[in-house]
Formats: sequence, structure tokens, C-alpha cells
Amino acid sequence: MATLLTKDVTREAYLASDLQGRKLIVTLKGGDMIAFRPKGRKVTYEVPLAACYNMALIYSAHEWYRKRLEEYNRKRKAGLRVRKPKPMARIFSRKYYEALKIN
Repeated sequence: MATLLTKDVTREAYLASDLQGRKLIVTLKGGDMIAFRPKGRKVTYEVPLAACYNMALIYSAHEWYRKRLEEYNRKRKAGLRVRKPKPMARIFSRKYYEALKIN
């Protein structure tokens, strides 16, 4: 069983950075929020974990579709008759897809 998130947990990101190249400090907050802050700065950007979860669902579904499409293209080049995979239905707001740059 997982531990409840009652206290803030702060870690420095391994590869993620802001536009100026500063490492990101990530904080999981007790109220089901996640906060990002560039190292050496005071400004903090907070997002609800539910919004991050929704974006993760969209991103994962898009990656699955991309892999199925690559498999489809590989089989087509080999001369096999296969059915083209259909993309998953867009069940979230259009802004989520735009933020992830998914067409």
C-alpha cells in the first residue's frame, strides 16, 4: 500500500529544465498539487495532480497510437494487407491536446 501524501516532498529534476536552462525543483504538495520552480528563483507554478493525470492519459494514448501506426507502416512496406489503426477519441478539452502539441 502506498503512503498518503500528507507532507510536501521536494526533489530536483534530473533532466528537466526551464527555457533558460535552469534545473527544475519539483514539489509534491500535501493537498494533491504539484509545484514547479526553476532552481535559484522564487516564483512557483502549481498544478492540480488531476490535471497532470489527464494530460498523462492523453499523452499515453497518443504514444500507443503512434506505435500502432509505425507497426502499420512497417507491415504495409512489407507488402502485407493490414487495417489502418484509428486514433483514440478525444474525450478531454481541446486545450489539453494543444498543450501537448498533439494534432
